[in-house]
Amino acid sequence: MTQISQLLKNAEAILLEKGLDQNAAEILLETRMGLSRSELWMEMSRELEPNHEEQFQADFDRYLAGEPVQYILKTAPFYGYDFLVTEDVLIPRPETEELVACAETFLKKHPVMNVLDVCTGSGIIAIALKKAFPNITFTASDISGPALAVAKKNALLLNADIRFVETDLLETFKHNGERFDMIIANPPYISEAEKAAMSDYVLKNEPSLALFAENDGMAIYERFVDNLKYVLNTSFWVGVEIGYTQGERVKQLFEKSYPHSTVLIHKDINSKDRYVTCSNILV
Repeated sequence: MTQISQLLKNAEAILLEKGLDQNAAEILLETRMGLSRSELWMEMSRELEPNHEEQFQADFDRYLAGEPVQYILKTAPFYGYDFLVTEDVLIPRPETEELVACAETFLKKHPVMNVLDVCTGSGIIAIALKKAFPNITFTASDISGPALAVAKKNALLLNADIRFVETDLLETFKHNGERFDMIIANPPYISEAEKAAMSDYVLKNEPSLALFAENDGMAIYERFVDNLKYVLNTSFWVGVEIGYTQGERVKQLFEKSYPHSTVLIHKDINSKDRYVTCSNILV
């Protein structure tokens, strides 16, 4: 049997040589063993059971072959919760937590009746906010049926009562005459031109339907903003995640459609433009 310390030392040498994430081996091992990072460190001299060692080697080989850790483990953290993720949904990004935090700050000051999360994917935004505001009605939508199946499982696992709708952006709500106080969206916004700079871990594993948009990444925003008038209540707040080069262009879309509203570009923790909000409610 192999000690945890030796196993990780060998694995991290391989990761270093290949230029891969040095944390990957520890994440794989601690998650499968049900340990926190600090607990794993305290167990460094422990000898692994054969089944744990075999599982680690299988997981590690998959990671070396180009599969993201989150898909191997079928779990990813977001906003304090662990979410189920599969190849049908994007892996949650830390930057999206900042959009959720902004929405949460608004909701604490201005409680609303109903919220719509568009392009929900694994359901992270709607579920995180529903957990914080259980009395608000949440609807989450996506064009992908397989993605919605994952989102529904997450809502069940995390005990979040959310209505899910399969639709292309706002179409179903527009035709049904439904209106919302708050709409949040993290739509596909990467342009085809950006593919060359992207990691193979993303390109070969994550769903392109959730990543790319035409017209230099602006196509979904253009359709989304154009149809908002059919689904927003008189008083509203809208927040969308953006690519770091798209701030001014997305802001201009909102300003053109809602000239009497406040439109703001917000930067993420890395000082890059990351989301845009539009509201006619005084914050």
